[in-house]
Amino acid sequence: MPGKKSSSSSTNASKSGLPKKESSKKIQQSKHVSTKIKTKIHDQRKTKSDTKHFGAKKLPRTIAAVPIESCSSASSVRTKSPTRCVSQLQISVTNSRHARLPTIKCGPKESKSNSTCSSKASSSRRTTQSSSSRTTSSSTSSAGSGDAKKKKKKKPNLLLAIRPSNVESEKTRFMARHYQYDPRFVYLNPPAEDVLERFNKPSNKLLDQAIKIMHIALKKYGTYENFEAHTGGPQISRREFTQMFKEYIAMEGLENKVVLNLGDDILSRAIMTRSKGKPCLNVRVSTLREKWAPGMLRHELGTHVLRSTNNKHQPWNNTKGRERHNLRHHNPTEEGLANLHSVLYRDDPSLWRAALLYYTAYKASLMSFSDLFHDLEKFVSDPEIRWQYCARVKRGLVDTSEPGCFSKDQVYLTGVFEILRYRHRIDFHSLVRMGKIAYQDIERLKPQAALDAKVVKIPFFMVDLQDYKARLHYIMTKNGITDVDLVRLYPDADWDDMWWTPGF
Repeated sequence: MPGKKSSSSSTNASKSGLPKKESSKKIQQSKHVSTKIKTKIHDQRKTKSDTKHFGAKKLPRTIAAVPIESCSSASSVRTKSPTRCVSQLQISVTNSRHARLPTIKCGPKESKSNSTCSSKASSSRRTTQSSSSRTTSSSTSSAGSGDAKKKKKKKPNLLLAIRPSNVESEKTRFMARHYQYDPRFVYLNPPAEDVLERFNKPSNKLLDQAIKIMHIALKKYGTYENFEAHTGGPQISRREFTQMFKEYIAMEGLENKVVLNLGDDILSRAIMTRSKGKPCLNVRVSTLREKWAPGMLRHELGTHVLRSTNNKHQPWNNTKGRERHNLRHHNPTEEGLANLHSVLYRDDPSLWRAALLYYTAYKASLMSFSDLFHDLEKFVSDPEIRWQYCARVKRGLVDTSEPGCFSKDQVYLTGVFEILRYRHRIDFHSLVRMGKIAYQDIERLKPQAALDAKVVKIPFFMVDLQDYKARLHYIMTKNGITDVDLVRLYPDADWDDMWWTPGF
């Protein structure tokens, strides 16, 4: 056999044309290189195996870094690939951040690599996943219900709740049918029936006074449109009003405390809501007029926002506090005061708008939408303006062909008349400083009230009280309101009339 090998070697050597010694040396070198390559491949395989094993050992530490309660199921621990397991855990943590899942206990068997799994083990894992999901859902729902009990349910804003979601489409249909159609309003979050029932009982106590105020304005201006043009002035842009808003809040020290929202789809001319915890003034852009805008700011910011801000410093700043001090409702005082402030500096401080709202609310309780629309023509000829008034007092209703109204709009004229009736007796500075209170409660609550001028503020237009009261008297004169009428309308026995004398 050795001879054959030698013969073969020599034959190969001779074929290659190399000397015998050199050929033998090359063959030995080739064998050595081959052995080295095999050794290197073996070492690489061993290193790869060690790395894999190291990863498997490190895996439990990686899991420990992520809360085990966040795993969606036990199967994520049994994954063949360590990377995949970590990935699954991270996804599980992201998706179930707010849910507390049952703790998964990883025993010695579960920490192994498990390269071969029986069908029984697979079935067991599926059962574990299903059970874990059910437990998760149950624990999440119970936690949610517990949180719901702890958190107080916030009362929805009534004025936003009764705003129809289809008001524009119904307006188009109403106009297209030549005012012979009664809109059917839709509400996204309608308030409870008992809430609406409280505002469906209008009064006619001031009906004659409301009509008298409107007739005075009609006699002077001829039409409501002329009244708007003369007392409102030209329309102003968003930019101009925004600048007026900024100047006013600086004057009242309300910078960064109030936000402004200008829009075309706001049912009221202006309304206060809350946005991210701050009071928000919402204004319909189409009604912005040069002479009316300052009055709007005095109404919404100088009255509502300032009284609300001052109220936070009073012991009746929440529901329990109001009940404990037996407070009356702050309306109609609040809106009466605000309406007087709207016209306080006008050359002609006509109360036509408050009077028209009072009249419209009462008539809406007796008429359908379309009948009311035609009835208002004797005071307002513009169909657009009549639509606004009718839609305002019919909000809250679904079928407007039926008599019914949202009577809250009567509070403006009612509040005006009550404040004018008792204007000699009311301490106006305290009425604003003491927050959301009725004028009847001022003297009774003064001993408990926070009245420090550095803490609770009054608006700039109320600083000179003599000038302020003179302007109230001017409002009465221009609207045909007399003290005799006021005493007849409000012969309140609770108030001592000994202090009352005509005029100032």
